[in-house]
Amino acid sequence: MNHTALAALRAAALALPALPALASAPPAAADPPPGGATVEIATVNGSGCPRGTAAVAVFNDGDDFRVSITTEPARAEAGGASAPADSRKPCQVNLKVHVPQGYTYAVRQTDYSGDAHLEPGASATLSSSAYLQGTTPPKPATRTLRGPYSGPWRFEISESEPVFSPCGEQRNQNFGAELRVDMGDSDPAKTNFIETDGKTVYHFAWKRCPTSM
Repeated sequence: MNHTALAALRAAALALPALPALASAPPAAADPPPGGATVEIATVNGSGCPRGTAAVAVFNDGDDFRVSITTEPARAEAGGASAPADSRKPCQVNLKVHVPQGYTYAVRQTDYSGDAHLEPGASATLSSSAYLQGTTPPKPATRTLRGPYSGPWRFEISESEPVFSPCGEQRNQNFGAELRVDMGDSDPAKTNFIETDGKTVYHFAWKRCPTSM
């Protein structure tokens, strides 16, 4: 593992851009995550997460409610014997969140991890977005690895201003992710790749709705 490169990446990580607030009554102060919340997969699309390969698990540790989505590992590559279409692997996940009465939720952080090999001159980018159904998708946050690089990677992408679902409404949660490899001026005979380990973790924040809801 290239510890120097990984440390530099973490230091350069940028927060997701602020998302527009939804027109709804503001929730009250933060509460511990409710025990009755459940999450299920509504749809999964994209070459980065083939349909039928996804599974969901929910973990509630009291102060950290998180949802783990497991899919087939995604791999984007360029150079060597790779086809042009192999350089980009998108994935779109839509989750149905069943919220206990009197509560609302927002996504506060998304965790990605995997492995990569990049020759000098090549780069790989992860794009990530999270938004509620019925709202305009935000500009994705991006994290970039630059060659030479070989080893594991991990990105923790935090929402600078988490957007809570409107109280009293059912809104599915959308997540978009894309892996992309750019050969740049690297040796075209050599393969560059970035891949996930097939596991993405979403951390949720919870708040209590106003009593009038």
